Amino acid sequence: MLTSLARTRSDDATTFYESRQGQRTALLLNDRLQSLMPPMRGRRILGIGYTAPYLPDSADCAVSARLLHPQTQKIIRPSRRDCIVDSGRLPFDDLSMDGVLVIHGLEFTRFAPDFLRAIWRTLTDDGVLTLVVPNRSGYWAHTDATPFGHGIPYSSGQLTRLLDQTLFRIEHHSGALMAPPAALSATHGRLMERIGRGARLPCAGVHIVTARKNVYAGTPLIDEKLRVPLPRQVAEPA
Repeated sequence: MLTSLARTRSDDATTFYESRQGQRTALLLNDRLQSLMPPMRGRRILGIGYTAPYLPDSADCAVSARLLHPQTQKIIRPSRRDCIVDSGRLPFDDLSMDGVLVIHGLEFTRFAPDFLRAIWRTLTDDGVLTLVVPNRSGYWAHTDATPFGHGIPYSSGQLTRLLDQTLFRIEHHSGALMAPPAALSATHGRLMERIGRGARLPCAGVHIVTARKNVYAGTPLIDEKLRVPLPRQVAEPA
């Protein structure tokens, strides 16, 4: 049973989430996201990557922005608030979103710092970024039977450094999807999820991170002693 799924390949996220394993995966992740994400009632949230199974219904405005990638660009029932975007050029106004949820997104970007800086620009100053990213040391990243097995997985340290470099302050960092993906064909996985989180096992399939903008981490001031006088650029009359 545990090897049957590993011999298959995920064609795209839509097909995966229509399967039994995909539905149980979404159930487990939604359990965690509901306890970690701030209330979105009456607020605006942007989902990037493939977030159709995860966007909260309570949000005043929920936009699904799928990435132009074979795993995420297909969808069966698109809505009027669904679009395809380039990871480095998010077509949303500055400070326009109260929350950004990224699932099946960061691992598919061509240049992750540009992607996160575009998100930083889109978030309000008190907005929250929620990231779900494949764990490099987890089983899910090492089988291409699910969308989490495609793209570039991250270690905990890599993810922490990346967010720090792009001016985000991590508020919570934990793992989810403790059971191997093939096990979800026979069980809902909730028992293993509770055991894995309680024992803090390093076998999580994904990282779940919530972070806020570090609005005070701008360019540091230059010490007066290090300032170099520049020549005048204003033309003076002869």
